[in-house]
Amino acid sequence: MSAQDRKRVLETLKRYTAAAAAEAKYIRESDPPEFGYIRAHLRGYIFGKYMLPEGECRSDSIAALTQASLARMMKVTPELAAQLDTARSCAGATSATVKKALLFQAMERDLKIVLPAAETVAAKDVSELARLVIRGMAHTN
Repeated sequence: MSAQDRKRVLETLKRYTAAAAAEAKYIRESDPPEFGYIRAHLRGYIFGKYMLPEGECRSDSIAALTQASLARMMKVTPELAAQLDTARSCAGATSATVKKALLFQAMERDLKIVLPAAETVAAKDVSELARLVIRGMAHTN
């Protein structure tokens, strides 16, 4: 990789990191937390963490967003990324499972909340996650 390519990659990483941090700040500072507002900023946060451009995935499904992020990293279609995601860690987790777990950990850290593990893992879309975030915010205030 050339120095110019490394610089471009670093700038892209910084841009997405800053975007996710800004979205987390909007969520933390919302008072009272309103569902539509939290949902919109949580979606932006996920896109930042997953390094997805806004138009990359229209779905609100956590699985679809995760697959889109993996596909972008692998430079393949989301369908092919799902098919290729057979490599398993020593714990038996797919790349998608690990990526979602890391997202949920980052949400807790960046939003300064605790999420209920079983419900968070079971959440199917951004709306369900937003409800859990609002509940977590209520328990930390």
